Amino acid sequence: MPVHMEDVYREYKSLLFSLAYRMTGSVTEAEDIVQDTFLALAGTDIQDIHHVKSYLCKAVTNRCLDLLKSARWKREQYVGEWLPEPMLDASETNDPLQTVIAEEAVSYGLLVLLENLPSTLRAVFVLRTALDYEYGEIAAMLEMTEVNCRKKFSLARKKLAEAGYQAIVPQSSRTSSLVEQLMQAISQSDAKLLIGLLTKDAVFVSDGGGKVRAAMHPIFSDERITAFWMGVWPRWASHATMQIRSINGQDGIAVYSEGQLKMIIQITMNEEQDRIARLYMMVNPDKLPHLQK
Repeated sequence: MPVHMEDVYREYKSLLFSLAYRMTGSVTEAEDIVQDTFLALAGTDIQDIHHVKSYLCKAVTNRCLDLLKSARWKREQYVGEWLPEPMLDASETNDPLQTVIAEEAVSYGLLVLLENLPSTLRAVFVLRTALDYEYGEIAAMLEMTEVNCRKKFSLARKKLAEAGYQAIVPQSSRTSSLVEQLMQAISQSDAKLLIGLLTKDAVFVSDGGGKVRAAMHPIFSDERITAFWMGVWPRWASHATMQIRSINGQDGIAVYSEGQLKMIIQITMNEEQDRIARLYMMVNPDKLPHLQK
């Protein structure tokens, strides 16, 4: 039976976007990579490709690896901390492209940790855990031995575990409650409530990209994070509103001013302590336009 480009595009677009988004942490870059991959495919005879899915995943992975190498200098010159672009879930946008992301719970905390992995380790980990490829298939895609592929996956998992990664758990009522209380604590400048929501060794990371004011470096400890918000939020209070939105598989906080999205706040929860372990704030205007759609 003949294979048609339109059918291939409909079947694999979301999957390839999911792969590229995990690899790059950028919605814009992921969309461009998927588009370029299909444009290149249009110049080939699809009938000659025996395993279309593997062919496309390999093509997207290689484009991601090339991009990460070329973009390395950009990250090194980036002003302040670099965070991945957050993404609204399909339930928020009715965009079928984002359905795969929502279903697979690409947590924001995992995206942050993946950013710290060497690109090849990241590719092996994503292909194995997100797309469920066998080691032999991944090795063929990345042109390495299966033994080396297994070693890289083990190393990636070890590095993520050392950085605090745990298996993804579904959105829980407790996580939703923490987000609601966090919104209340910040909006009301309630220092006592906020410090009670954080672990003692909590970490706060913000990304302004040098375009707007943000903390240049991570802020450590519940007391310092609380002090930051108590100093910053009063400047927003008179003109900003907060909403809870479903972002990257769990509840987060969206902050609006004059009808425009200005800030996204997301958390990672410490299950044992039942508190917020990591707090992320995205205010870089270059990383928010796709959320305005």
